Amino acid sequence: MQKIKLTATGIVVAAALLAGTAPAQASVDTAPAQASVDTAAAAKGSSKLKILKEFDYSRSKTRTLPLRLGEYYRNKRGKMVGFGWTKIKKRHNITKQGIIGWLAKSPNIDPQGNRRYGLTGFAHRIKCNSGNCKIVDRRKMILVTDETATPVGQGPRFAYFGAVTSYCYDTKKTLKCPTWVNTKFKIPKSAAADVQALNAGKAADGERYLFTYEPAKTVKGVLTLAS
Repeated sequence: MQKIKLTATGIVVAAALLAGTAPAQASVDTAPAQASVDTAAAAKGSSKLKILKEFDYSRSKTRTLPLRLGEYYRNKRGKMVGFGWTKIKKRHNITKQGIIGWLAKSPNIDPQGNRRYGLTGFAHRIKCNSGNCKIVDRRKMILVTDETATPVGQGPRFAYFGAVTSYCYDTKKTLKCPTWVNTKFKIPKSAAADVQALNAGKAADGERYLFTYEPAKTVKGVLTLAS
């Protein structure tokens, strides 16, 4: 990874983290619900800040996006709070780290303020019968990232705070992904090619799964990607 020049802002944020204070007030699960993340506790607990993996990130050509161990627990007010991989698994039922890497490269970026961004993708469950395929379930998947700087290990290297949370949005507002999202996820090579294959009329009877950055829909019995 390329070396990064440390800005004045990064130095201030890093100093705050080393002092055990949060870089910014955190808010997650922003659509539709919001829940605060205890980043101050995260800054104090270095083991919780441990980076499990780093992913290519569509918002930067020079910096990767860390996925930290994180935590998920009940605070003094009785509210479940947390961040990182621990929360993503326990709260939102995303158990494949590859999903985070896929979402991190999404071109769909929604600024949320305080150097936070929501990156979006879509998971589809498709049922095929006699060569005809239709969507029976679609989940909008969101990855929330935090680009405030934080020190990592020894030396002058600084990284993003990283992946705060990731979840599936649904009308019932459970924010929890169905199991098939994990068991059927494969990093897609070409969404357009996958859709074309399903429209070829040769798909065997049964279920198929499609992961795209744009939602797929059925128009007159034909699958198409939203433009």
